[in-house]
Amino acid sequence: MSACRVPADAVSTCAGPARPTWPRRIAAAIMLGLFFGLPWLRWREAPVLLFDIEARRIHFFGLALGMDAALPLLCLALAALALLCLVTSLHGRLWCAHACPQTVLTRLYRTLRSVVPGGRTRKSPAEGALQQLLWAACALWTGITFVGYFSPIASLVARLHPFALGGWETFWVAFYALATWSNVLFLHEQVCVQLCPYGRMRPWLTDARTPSVRYLARRGEPRGPRAAGGGSVAQRDRGLLDPVTARDYVFRAAHPASAGPRPSFSDAHLGDCIDCGACTTACPIGLDIRNGDHLACIECGACMEACDRAMALQGFPAGLIQRTPACDGGTPPAAVPRARPLLFGALSLLLLALAIAGLLART
Repeated sequence: MSACRVPADAVSTCAGPARPTWPRRIAAAIMLGLFFGLPWLRWREAPVLLFDIEARRIHFFGLALGMDAALPLLCLALAALALLCLVTSLHGRLWCAHACPQTVLTRLYRTLRSVVPGGRTRKSPAEGALQQLLWAACALWTGITFVGYFSPIASLVARLHPFALGGWETFWVAFYALATWSNVLFLHEQVCVQLCPYGRMRPWLTDARTPSVRYLARRGEPRGPRAAGGGSVAQRDRGLLDPVTARDYVFRAAHPASAGPRPSFSDAHLGDCIDCGACTTACPIGLDIRNGDHLACIECGACMEACDRAMALQGFPAGLIQRTPACDGGTPPAAVPRARPLLFGALSLLLLALAIAGLLART
């Protein structure tokens, strides 16, 4: 199968600049700051957010709400859910990649692991014990903070020394601390794959114009190792493959048992993928994004960063794996009104209006 010829400016659309990692770091810092800081904030001499179970009241930004406010608060929660669906429809799984507690806590643990002497390589027993001690301290503070949403956290912390917590407070602090510690250590992204329903809902939340992490097969196929210095497809006469040929190469690589051995190509006919496996190694759940879209992908961007580093070492442009709609460098879908974003946006506004009206009626 031969490659199609495309204009040089079209080839350049399959490349992009190396992506910075600071947006994920800022998002993680904001989410951690909100979770750990919100119980300490006060508004009009009352906690900003406190679910007071004993008094059967909810303190919410200066409002002391009784059980009769459950319906407006439910509308507020549903409005937040509809807003999440709207963001997913427009921009993909940004929640999973940047803001999900599972992702943020796992990223925090890996950051702690990297700052322990020895980094992520094999550690001495003392270094391993220090790593576990740091994470156990974070998990314990996570449990204390979570209980602080149901019991005033200043009083809760004051009763830690000398220890004077009640039986239920002790149980829930220990439960959530142990759950956080073991979840991140032993499950991490498997929770996203096996337990979380959000990924399975994605086909109903997105459409062909929703960006997701994709391998640009027209530029990358046929994949294979080669000597450095040969230039990318944008610098050679090979050009981009037509979509059908690119999909055929992807199928052959993904299903060698049924498709048979892959043919060999000269360096001049190879795509930009050097088949180094860096993207698969970097993926926290071991997916090979080159084999096509997968519901288990949380779009964390680790494969994109690993591929960009490999492209830089080869002297190729970055962006062989990137966040893009399902057009693989071809013609984008027609700019017609999108039903899902309109529906989720309308639901968000309606539920938010109902929640605000219900809360104002109880002030």
